[in-house]
Amino acid sequence: MSDHMTRRGALAKAARGAAALALGGGAFHLVRKAEGQIVWNVDAAKCINSRLGETGVEVCGLCTTECVVSQSAVRAVNEFSKCGRCNICPAYFNVTSAVNEKGLPSEKLCPRDAIERKPIGHVDPDDPANNFYEYVIDEAKCDGCGKCVLACKEPLGLGSIVLRVRHNLCVDCNRCAISTACPKDAIHQVSVKQAFDHVQLGSHT
Repeated sequence: MSDHMTRRGALAKAARGAAALALGGGAFHLVRKAEGQIVWNVDAAKCINSRLGETGVEVCGLCTTECVVSQSAVRAVNEFSKCGRCNICPAYFNVTSAVNEKGLPSEKLCPRDAIERKPIGHVDPDDPANNFYEYVIDEAKCDGCGKCVLACKEPLGLGSIVLRVRHNLCVDCNRCAISTACPKDAIHQVSVKQAFDHVQLGSHT
């Protein structure tokens, strides 16, 4: 009986591993964690930078400054299924900057230039507003400052960019320093399964 249970457990782990590889590195690191473990996660509905109804506030950069990891384990993630692929994205451009000769804001919003703007399909130079773009976040550059998240929030944006803990970078502190500093209690612990359900956010679908 014991041998049977061991084999069944091994098969279950193998199946989870295969699913993780299919979903990418983020899932792989979650599957490696023991069953029943909990991990830190960002609740977008509570985060000042992303929560609806939180208007007229300064961007909260505590995810960047409070993490014990030298470059925060929190990253901005674009949920492509929600992105409008706009010609002028308020999370990419500093929309308050002067307009350049192409009719676009002259400055980018991200202080680390971590967002890349890629045209989708044919670009019509005569009708720029009819062109669409994909906004891809380079997580090696991103430090989770949250500026793009706040700018992407409605009404200017669609709320497709959110902050997520990258579990391959997080050291799983027993008491997360960001969670302690967060004024909205937006950083909390969830089960590995709950976190696993979110790993596809930001991936192309």
